[in-house]
Amino acid sequence: MSPEEIKAEIENSRSLVYDRDGNFTEFYYYKGIPLPGVPTIPSVISTIQNFPLRDDDIFICAYPTAGTHWIWEVTSMIVRGKAERIPNVKEEYMLDFIEFEKFESLESPRVLNSHFHPSFLPEKLLKDNKIIFVARNPKAVAVSYYRHTLGITETHYNGNFPSFFEMFMKGDVPTGDYFKYTKQWWPVIKDKPNALIVTYEDASEDLRKVVLTIAEFLGKKISDQLALEIADMCSFDKMKKEKKVVKEDLLKVTFKENCSFYRSGKVSTWKEWLTVDQSERLDSRIQSELIDQEIILNI
Repeated sequence: MSPEEIKAEIENSRSLVYDRDGNFTEFYYYKGIPLPGVPTIPSVISTIQNFPLRDDDIFICAYPTAGTHWIWEVTSMIVRGKAERIPNVKEEYMLDFIEFEKFESLESPRVLNSHFHPSFLPEKLLKDNKIIFVARNPKAVAVSYYRHTLGITETHYNGNFPSFFEMFMKGDVPTGDYFKYTKQWWPVIKDKPNALIVTYEDASEDLRKVVLTIAEFLGKKISDQLALEIADMCSFDKMKKEKKVVKEDLLKVTFKENCSFYRSGKVSTWKEWLTVDQSERLDSRIQSELIDQEIILNI
């Protein structure tokens, strides 16, 4: 299909999706995968195969609310060689929503990011560019995604968590099913020299170690002291306090009042939200769709 045909197909796919209580949200669809109802999506996807890659572009790829903002901030500091707050916002470096000419003025190496499935992205990117894949326990993702969705003005969603959880389990959320997404990415990143897998849980346990791991992967020599300073600057409390100021204009446009990209930052918050049945249902899918298929992640 031509870019024009792809764009038209996505534009015509826009539809409302309802939870079991009648609360709605709005999606586009491409290759059967639901996508945010953001107006630039059709144009971006229809032209993404022609994205002007640079050899030193670095890509942070993750399912929504898996920790993209956090690892993007860490990686950007490593690349710049300074433990200083990044004045830009992650969304300015996000393939999914930004028209590509806006990336041209960004200095190299660019730390870009995406929630797209690998089948959407250029093959050269997947084979040649550095990819940092961020994974997170789907129980934590479900809770964080719900709170994230409630805070976004463009989703129009106002349902309760049990209803959202059922949508999450069916894949009726932007980016689709968590498990299908992870399984699609696995052959792209497993044992590939251009790919590194980082988990939210590992970063929560020892961020300094993750900083050093990412630096080594990128071929950046940094001192233990700088690793400590970056880990401190990217600690959850500082990110929540300081990054909110940096993102103030974006928050006014995209997020409802008092909403934040950074909420609790704890790996076990899901225990306060999920029922025993919900937790067991996710345990079953983790076993059958990840572990049984030898997709082993420290989540």
